[in-house]
Amino acid sequence: MQSSNVVVVLLADVSADRLSIAATALHNEGYFAHTALVDISSFDSVKELAQKAFVIGPVETIILAAGVGPAADCARTVYEIDLLGTINVINAFLPIVQAGFNFVCISGMAGHLCPPLDPAFERHLATASRERLLAHPDFNINEPGPQGAAAAYDLSMRGKLVRVQASAAAWGSRGARINCVSPGVIPARTDQRGVDGSVDNLVRIPPARRAVTPADIVNAVAFLVNPGSCFITGTDILVDGGIVSSMRWDAE
Repeated sequence: MQSSNVVVVLLADVSADRLSIAATALHNEGYFAHTALVDISSFDSVKELAQKAFVIGPVETIILAAGVGPAADCARTVYEIDLLGTINVINAFLPIVQAGFNFVCISGMAGHLCPPLDPAFERHLATASRERLLAHPDFNINEPGPQGAAAAYDLSMRGKLVRVQASAAAWGSRGARINCVSPGVIPARTDQRGVDGSVDNLVRIPPARRAVTPADIVNAVAFLVNPGSCFITGTDILVDGGIVSSMRWDAE
């Protein structure tokens, strides 16, 4: 958001402690930051956030980085936060966007590694209403434990990608753009799995041979929200150092 040539940041999180830490860090860097508690699995909560952003506004960019990983307690938790939460934000903010608005959704390379889906189910992921989304029988919605959460995470990352693709037309009709950034292995996270369950195996894969850094992700987001990328929408930037490509073509 930008007001009187001053960039204003609205930070939103489910944790008041994390919000306080992040806001203090931004203030120390000279930024002006508002905060808001939000539960992205609740559409009403996200609508309140969108309204607050509109009042502070004008809104220029939203970056959705909230989510849980495959080490969550069960499949339902992952779907409600990673997948349904994304749709809640897309739907809640669409009515307030204006020309030049940019939405960047942080997904994950798992969306590119997800096994091929039945076309009808993939269309459901991309276009179903938020009320009907999780009612599809192909969701392992009640599968408990790490195995259920891991499968739900992969499917949710795929769902983010196709939902962003399917939303591009509606956002474009308002002069706005919507895209994804899919990071590779993030070393600070302990909920990512390698080929045999080891993160170390993934970061050894060429060509990058390292994990993604925060700067790698920030640079991709900065590119997408820059006016120079004004013809890019409904797509995904895979920031994985070539891991997905190598896993597909250099498996041997």
